[in-house]
Amino acid sequence: MTEEAPVPHRRRKRYAGTHPRRFDEKYKELGADPEAVAKAKARGSTPAGTHIPIMLPEVLEALGPLEGAVALDCTLGWGGHAEALAGRGASVIGLDRDASELQRTGARLKAAAVEVRTFHANYAGAAKVLRECGLDGVDALLADLGVSSMQLDRPERGMSFKADGPLDMRMDASRGDTAAQWLRKADESEIAEALARYGDEPDAAAIAAAIKARPPKTTWGLVEAVRSAKALAAGSLKKKTAFSSHPAARTFQALRIAVNGELQALGQLLRDLPWLMRPGGRVALLTFHSGEESLVRQSLGEQAALGLWTEAPAQPRKASGAEVRENPRARSARLWRVVRAA
Repeated sequence: MTEEAPVPHRRRKRYAGTHPRRFDEKYKELGADPEAVAKAKARGSTPAGTHIPIMLPEVLEALGPLEGAVALDCTLGWGGHAEALAGRGASVIGLDRDASELQRTGARLKAAAVEVRTFHANYAGAAKVLRECGLDGVDALLADLGVSSMQLDRPERGMSFKADGPLDMRMDASRGDTAAQWLRKADESEIAEALARYGDEPDAAAIAAAIKARPPKTTWGLVEAVRSAKALAAGSLKKKTAFSSHPAARTFQALRIAVNGELQALGQLLRDLPWLMRPGGRVALLTFHSGEESLVRQSLGEQAALGLWTEAPAQPRKASGAEVRENPRARSARLWRVVRAA
């Protein structure tokens, strides 16, 4: 008998400083190491590669009762909401326009023995998906309009100023212009209008001028354009805590919305919404900025006046202080709810 050669031990790659900075260095968080996850939460951060479902108890209350219901999750993401809906006895259909994250989430849910029928689709096409499923409507519908933590955390998606990466920002990487391409094609006034309209950015004109003077190709290139336009020192660009606002946050939000046509897609979903619901069907919508809130308030109010909802939407609920401390990304969430008239 021959003796097997020992497998050489490989040390994992080390990182500079006291905390990992790059996404691929956060191997403990990515591996769901309990201690690493707890430390990330203690810093006010969402653990890398995960997404904490926003206002989960409130969403379940708004959509209940769920036993035997057909539920449509228009924004599957990491699947936290969908998993909870299925756990309450609902038959869940999940949509996501991000093919790569949809594949990861589908595999995660399957491994957890959670049954969710998934579709690679924008929620603007929800009516088409229901027709493909042979359904005349659903009993519960959720749309979490925020960008997912996994997309923010992955530098190659180009949606965050936390790490340098290509300036992409597309929700669906298989189609459309990247943010860098959009900025090169758009004129200065178009960029300024997008920053003001979708980001409420007070320095929209100055930032647009800086972008056109030197069109950025990377996320940190865009951050530098914002820094230059606002005449900020380099040190002022660092977030002191997960709860503080970054000077480039509004610009990143506005460009992501413009590149992905998010408000146009939301407008289509809202137009279709009453016809997606069965009589008595419950709707929960999570918005995260003023543009979404305005669209939702106006559309649901007009539809309620036509008798399509049992009553006009009340003031939206906010995440509790305890939830915001646990998950800072919940601080701007607003939960809207309506019930389809019989």
